[in-house]
Amino acid sequence: MKYLLNKTMLIEALSRKIFFLVNIVLLSILPYEDGVSSEIKKEAIRFSSETAHIKKKDGTLRLSGDVNIEYGKYVIKSDFLIAKTKGVDSHEVKIIEASKNIYFSNNKDISARGDKLVMDLDQKFVSIEGNVEFSQGKSVIRAKKINVDLVTETVDFEGIKDSFLKN
Repeated sequence: MKYLLNKTMLIEALSRKIFFLVNIVLLSILPYEDGVSSEIKKEAIRFSSETAHIKKKDGTLRLSGDVNIEYGKYVIKSDFLIAKTKGVDSHEVKIIEASKNIYFSNNKDISARGDKLVMDLDQKFVSIEGNVEFSQGKSVIRAKKINVDLVTETVDFEGIKDSFLKN
């Protein structure tokens, strides 16, 4: 019993150290830039997940299990997420792809759920596909796909079904 307890404590301590080191590495490689006039400027991406895998060779970060990403005022939650940099030598994240149980929000009045999300940080654009449910206030629009311009917060819908607007 004593051996099992010590082994469990050791595994928990190692997990905490690995999580801490991954956060330090990511915070050191993620983009910071001043002087961008729009509200969607290049900011640090904060995240949490059950597991993380950094593949420096191709510039990707893979997160899985209860993934939660914060980028500026936006939140993305999913089961799986991949963040891709602009290139092997770049530390600047360009694309975020999330899948399974997607939740996207502006932390104000807009939220969406779906099966797959792609966020282009250069173009300030988000696309969500598959059983999308977009909510603003008490209104709900269900669609096959939505595209969101993050600068203007303009939303385009494709394949609308069973939707309603409430004042």
